[in-house]
Amino acid sequence: MADRDISGTALDVRLARGRAELLESIDQPPLDLIRERAATRRRRRRAATAGGGVALLLVTLGAGLALRPGVAGDVVPPPVADRAVEPPPGGPVYTGAGITINGLTEPGVAYVPGAIADVEFVDPDHGYVLTLCPATAPCPATVARTADGGLTWQYASLPADSAGRPGLGLAAVADGRLLVTGDGPTYVSTDHGHSWRAIGSGDGTGPVTPTTGDSLRAGPGGGCGYAVELWRPDLPRAGTTPSQPDLDVCWVATAASPDGAWWAGGFHSGRPAVAVTRDLGTTWRTVTLPEAPSPAAGTVEVASLGSHAYAVVLDADRTVRALYHAADGGRTFRRVGAQGGPERLAGAMVPLLDGRLLVTGTDQRWYVSSDDGATFAPAGGSLPDVGRLARTTAGYVAYDLFGTGWAAYSADGATWRKLQIN
Repeated sequence: MADRDISGTALDVRLARGRAELLESIDQPPLDLIRERAATRRRRRRAATAGGGVALLLVTLGAGLALRPGVAGDVVPPPVADRAVEPPPGGPVYTGAGITINGLTEPGVAYVPGAIADVEFVDPDHGYVLTLCPATAPCPATVARTADGGLTWQYASLPADSAGRPGLGLAAVADGRLLVTGDGPTYVSTDHGHSWRAIGSGDGTGPVTPTTGDSLRAGPGGGCGYAVELWRPDLPRAGTTPSQPDLDVCWVATAASPDGAWWAGGFHSGRPAVAVTRDLGTTWRTVTLPEAPSPAAGTVEVASLGSHAYAVVLDADRTVRALYHAADGGRTFRRVGAQGGPERLAGAMVPLLDGRLLVTGTDQRWYVSSDDGATFAPAGGSLPDVGRLARTTAGYVAYDLFGTGWAAYSADGATWRKLQIN
């Protein structure tokens, strides 16, 4: 009996070890992705069930209920503290090369009409999303707003004549004022996107004196040779800046850098050059880039943080022709190798607080440089595919994550939060 007990115990141990070894040899499924998809499906089923109940209630009550004009799509979130909200535990986390994206969490996703076209954050808490419907199924443009860093959202539709208009863009200008612009009427909101109305705009001609709250934009046109315009919270295209940079302007930054500098890029006497202003276009400093190729068509873009500035010369298809780094705030640039980086740049360059440079390519991959742009390496890890990066008033936005239209926001370019809206 004792022998049988001992041999039985040994057999149990061998079986347990065998099971462990077998389990270790099996590739585990992507549990984070499975949990995320399952949670999304549960939320959609709950939304569908709730929608059916609401429809039945409205039929029962008749036409006695009316929705408030302009906010028919509002989704009212729970109250939040007036501060940046840390991501709740439980959501998937995607990482690579020190870059982190916090995924969706359980509070739910706001599903709005159309697809995300533009995102703007004015601080880490307060942000806005513009969604547009395709021309084949037009609907009024929608702007959603968040006060907790993208966890919960409310939304409202723009006037009906915004339906089907391509090329609309969103700008957060000052004190809760928002603009949606494109060919045709400009829409303004003075209450953080709760309500909208069409307004007139200037013609962008003639220099005007800048005032607090103004921003810079490239005027209309194609190729290069744009005028740099001043936009005001209540008057888009108010006029041109008091002086123009000494170059043929091809690009103007979408937001000022953290030190208040606005950058422009283009060509001076046919050579790639950049210009910067710190007084909203009253004065400019122009720097011609050394050893620079001159593409037949293309642009020059700049990103800066503190004393570090980067300039990139791009062909018309955004092929990287040359990359430059400055360690003195952009006074003198030197050409760097950019070895191992993307062949074509997708969106903005992102200087990180730890001194590295983050970029994305049209191959949908993330790349990081630790030597001021001399060499790059793919970030790898579990980071998802990404469409492009963009500068916003208070940080950066990543578009088309996973290739499925999701967006994420980051205040510093290193830690991102996937926005719970689609």
